[in-house]
Amino acid sequence: MKSRAARFVIPLAISAVLLLLVINSVRGEADQLKDALGATDWRLIIPAIALYFAGVLLRSVRWGMLLPEYGLRLWTLFCALIVGFTVNNLLPFRMGEVARAYLLARWGQVPYGATVASLVVERVLDGLSLALLLLVALWLVPSAPGYLLAVGVIAGCGFFAGLALLALAAWRASALTMFVGFFAKWMPSRLGPALVGAAGNFARSLAVVHDTARLARLIGLSLVAWCCELGLFYVLMFSVGILSNYPHALLVGAAANFATLLPSSPGYAGTFDAALTRTAQDVLNISAGLAGAYDIVVHATLFLPVVVVGTLVLWRSRITFDQVTHTPAPVADTQYSPLTTTRA
Repeated sequence: MKSRAARFVIPLAISAVLLLLVINSVRGEADQLKDALGATDWRLIIPAIALYFAGVLLRSVRWGMLLPEYGLRLWTLFCALIVGFTVNNLLPFRMGEVARAYLLARWGQVPYGATVASLVVERVLDGLSLALLLLVALWLVPSAPGYLLAVGVIAGCGFFAGLALLALAAWRASALTMFVGFFAKWMPSRLGPALVGAAGNFARSLAVVHDTARLARLIGLSLVAWCCELGLFYVLMFSVGILSNYPHALLVGAAANFATLLPSSPGYAGTFDAALTRTAQDVLNISAGLAGAYDIVVHATLFLPVVVVGTLVLWRSRITFDQVTHTPAPVADTQYSPLTTTRA
């Protein structure tokens, strides 16, 4: 019980402390923040959202490449991805990953082990791509603060090591299955075989990182997807009156996204905001008030459209938030899915 309480309280505490720091930094410039929001060109929200969803679409293509044997349609992957982001924005503990596994099992009969493997590879590719973009931006902006170089090098090395470990696990897939099978002997009769089966699916799905050509395509697609999504940060700079360039947007966006790896409340409140406002002030040489206005516009643009679209997908599919985060998926589901045009 204590560990569960800690898992719930610690992320909230981190978010609360960081939000208080952000609020305290702009307290003396509240008028400037208000003026910046009042002068925001909200028309630029539309191309910013378009860039973000273009990145999500490319991520969906990449996700299909990570699960090639299941023949999933792009629209199914896109809907599952958007619902996962929605759940992460609204619920704690990154339950969006659970939601994505549930939806692929329900809509595409994809085993949980295979989906989990694809999510692990996806996370490593995202981290590696962000680190590469951050390092390129630092090369283009030599005046950037030194702590960003440290973040880029540490993240790059860490995620590259993670990719190497996944490749090793794919190479020795049988050893991974045998290892899980050894411990499964001591588990309840129902749980043991299920765990061995999930481990087998996980190991087989890691084979994509053992294919050099496919891995190169996956990394290239990840870089393009993140360039689109970080384009949102660039467009929204102009919406609040910040005249800058794309490498600066890469620095700010990469730092803010890396901060979401820290434990936080739903929607990455606090971690995302503290990193964005601090980096924006240091990189763009702007005031705390203007950085705060920029953070509000960016965070709202990333949060609201995704939640609206994800909620509509669930409503249209007749699925509840409780189902995607708690209920085991059926083996086959003939009810409404994003692939159908009418409800059952």
